Order: sequence, then structure tokens, then C-alpha cells
Amino acid sequence: MKVYVGCSGFFYRDWVGVFYPPFLKREDYIRFYARYFEVVEINSSFYAFPNRGAIKSMLSRTSSLRLSFKAHRSFTHARRYTSEEVKKFLHALEPALEEERFIALLFQFPESFGYGEESIGYLKKLSEDFRGLRKVVEVRNRSFKKQDFYQTLEELGFSLVNTDAPKGGGFLVGPWVSVGAINYIRLHGKEPDKPYDYLYSLEELKRLKDKLKKLGKAETYLFFNNTTKGQAILNALQFKLLLGIKTEIPQSLQKSFKEREWE
Repeated sequence: MKVYVGCSGFFYRDWVGVFYPPFLKREDYIRFYARYFEVVEINSSFYAFPNRGAIKSMLSRTSSLRLSFKAHRSFTHARRYTSEEVKKFLHALEPALEEERFIALLFQFPESFGYGEESIGYLKKLSEDFRGLRKVVEVRNRSFKKQDFYQTLEELGFSLVNTDAPKGGGFLVGPWVSVGAINYIRLHGKEPDKPYDYLYSLEELKRLKDKLKKLGKAETYLFFNNTTKGQAILNALQFKLLLGIKTEIPQSLQKSFKEREWE
């Protein structure tokens, strides 16, 4: 299994001094990030349609970093969009596709989006409107935890996102099944009252490694979304070491998490 490890996003103010050197220019953050990772998940495209020029600029500042993009919330939360908006979104992504540095388009649905005929119909529409792109789906409602859904999703050309997240309520954690052409995993942490503010222990990372082995498939992408205070960076680098991938953990990061530093 080939596993690629990265983070959900690369620019957070509280990463400065923890991961990024204090006086590093903002335009150099992605270069610095790319010294440690081969992949990154772009979340800003969820809040605002991506800018083609900005994507070209990101690509020009790194030689091989590959990108996933989170679909805009109009496609997943409002679920009202026009064909022109699809064209606009796809046009912005073209530079990453042309350079063969596009990983997948992530459709992250809210917990209110439940399993049913209407939802499956909507996924079919997305499949048609974004045909030709590698697509992954993160559903957060437990009603989707069924074999029929996994089969339908694969038939529609999607891969399923497996997640680690706080348990309880109706949130679907896991389900730790391999659906589609690739494995795509997002790690949100385990603290229900503090989203994205969680540091995985080494024991938890080892258990995660065991889950990956059970998934199979040749190509696996894993993104840490516990981004608060740079915890995603530390856990991602630790996980790379657990996988036997040669890497280093910056001294600034080790100092910030001295009690949990890699040994």
C-alpha cells in the first residue's frame, strides 16, 4: 500500500512559531510545508470559490506537492447550484489537473444530510456534473452506514472518506471500509467540545496504522485535520515515521510539544 500523509490546509496563524519560522513570508509557507509533505488538502475552496491564478501561484512555488480540494459549500450544504458555477469551479482547478498534481475533489456533507432516495439522487447529479474528476465523499450521518450505499457510491465513481472524529450523536465515525478507487482518510480529533483541537497519542496512531492495513488498496491519502496549535503537523510527521517514511520533526515543533515529542 502506498500511503501519502498531509494536513487539511497549510496556513493557520497559530502554526507560526510552532511550525513556520516567525519571520517567514506568507507566500513562502507552502514552500516550507512542501519540505515535509507530498500532499495537502485545500479547505479554503469550501468557503469561497477557488481562484485559478492563486492555484497557479501555489503550484509554481512547489515542484511536486499534490493537492486535494474541498468542494464549495453550495455543492454540499446549500445544495443549490448552477451549471455556470460548476464550470467556474472546474476552470479554477484546471492548472492542478494540467500539471497532474490534482488528487481529488472532496464533497463533505453535513450531519443533516441523511441516507435516502433524494440524497442518492443528488449524489448522482454531482457524479454527472463533475464527471471525469476523481471524487471522494464524506458523509457524517450514521444512516449511510450500509452496504447498499457503499455499492451505489462506487458505481457512481466516488470513493468513500473514512473519518476519525468524536463519537456520540449521529456522527458517522469510520466506517473503515474501502470504497472506490482510492482510500481517503480525514482525522478530526476526538474532543467533541473543541473541534480540531486534539493531539493523537502514539498509541492512537499505531491503532490507526492497523486500520489502514485492513483497508487495503494500493493508494491511500490521509489528512490530519486537528489543526489547532499545529497538532496536525506533529501527528502527521509522527505517522510518517510510523510508516517508515524518512522525515524529520522541526525543533520548534518538538519544543512546543516537548512532553509528546517523538522518541
